[in-house]
Amino acid sequence: MTASSTDSTDSTDPTDSAHSAASSPLPPVWRIDPVRLQAALVDDARQWQCELVQETGSTNADLVQACRRAPWAEGDMPPAGMLRLAYRQTAGRGRQGRPWQGQAGMTFSVAMPLALPPARLAGLSLAVGLALAEALNDFDARLGKAVDLKWPNDLQIDGRKLAGILIESVPAGPQRVWTVVGIGLNLVRDAAMEAALGRSLAGVTECMDGFDPLHGPTDLLAAVLNRLAAMRSAFLADGFAPMARRWSARDAYRDQPVRLLHDGAVQAEGMARGVDHEGHLLLETASGLQRIASGEVSLRPADEGVR
Repeated sequence: MTASSTDSTDSTDPTDSAHSAASSPLPPVWRIDPVRLQAALVDDARQWQCELVQETGSTNADLVQACRRAPWAEGDMPPAGMLRLAYRQTAGRGRQGRPWQGQAGMTFSVAMPLALPPARLAGLSLAVGLALAEALNDFDARLGKAVDLKWPNDLQIDGRKLAGILIESVPAGPQRVWTVVGIGLNLVRDAAMEAALGRSLAGVTECMDGFDPLHGPTDLLAAVLNRLAAMRSAFLADGFAPMARRWSARDAYRDQPVRLLHDGAVQAEGMARGVDHEGHLLLETASGLQRIASGEVSLRPADEGVR
């Protein structure tokens, strides 16, 4: 692994509005220790290129550009994966173009080379979510037990969003693609963001017996990278299908009434019946069982207001 850390002359504290001294176990400014991170990585993750920066517009946009420049000729071994973590993002975004700064948590992107045709990428967002949930369990078993998955790409605790995932693809050839995965993981509950979104959020620290503010963020990031690297290898070999049962064990809305929304409008309603081997949502409706691709729809429990 190649790890680097870049400081900016910008004096903005990336956690000004997110970590109050009275309520948060995190220090006013948390940092990743590159040396400790490298020591904690195993197997394929040790080969990843890691970069830590004070501030950027969007880590996803940065890695999309890096992937377009990355040489990967036909017949070559895939390049190593890449990580880019920013303590502050000024133009981060979530699904459907929603703004995302994530100053109360860890915001980063990884780029993974996959020697697969686009048709073989079905279920990747669910595989990433599962890897993230299992990394949280590796980090702290009590935390891992509290985390469940919301189709297609969120992690929750008691119905409150803990993490979100955004995936973009960069073609590199007929059977080669870079997948750029943006992750926003709340370390603490951000009251300002809760007020802006009009909904409650969750944080890593609320479900743990203790959180080491000096080393915790680094150890958590290492657990995530190790699980993502292992997931990449498994996905290359067999796709999402072997992971479907483990995903379903954490499905937050299985056998519950749900709505599917697009731009705030209800597109479908029914009972969620889990996912199939390609990661499609199985929705039981009045007209029968439907297989829903992730696309740009959002799942909500049926008793939650439309917004």
